[in-house]
Amino acid sequence: MKTTYLVWKDPACGGKNPDWQEISGQEFLALVRAVDSPKRHFIKLDSSELDGADGAVVMEASETVYAEWKREKNHRAYLRSVAKDTSVVSYHALEGEDGTFGEELLVDTSLDIEQDFIRSQEPELLRTALSRLSEDERQMIEYLYLSANPGTVRGYEEMTGIPKSTVNRRQQAVLAKLKNFFDG
Repeated sequence: MKTTYLVWKDPACGGKNPDWQEISGQEFLALVRAVDSPKRHFIKLDSSELDGADGAVVMEASETVYAEWKREKNHRAYLRSVAKDTSVVSYHALEGEDGTFGEELLVDTSLDIEQDFIRSQEPELLRTALSRLSEDERQMIEYLYLSANPGTVRGYEEMTGIPKSTVNRRQQAVLAKLKNFFDG
């Protein structure tokens, strides 16, 4: 597999719009061994083909690009070293007798489809339940529970003039009526 070596024609360009020059392996070795040359950075890009047929490319890079490449290279090496005793299995490859794939068997705990359905049905169910109440009962429930700023029994007493004990008794009766509607 042939390795291609690319360097900047003008090392002072710092990687900004460089003109590339291909050099031989011997010239590259002489360049990196030269004591008097300024510090230059090179990255190696492995073959993109599985069999390595297109060879690797070693190219000059700015210090920033080199540092990022080196960090990624070290990270990949670390992951390989940690994963020595690990096998990767594709859930998609696990097909059941009924034609389901493995990922379909995984539970998404962040979703509760049943609760989402119930919540989506609640407004309609509540409208139906409220429509079965008398006008006075509905107004009391809306004031005590459903308004943007729910009121108190004492506030409802002051608003309607109905004694607090009567409001409490009616409130309990209406809540029992609604409970029966939702349970039945």
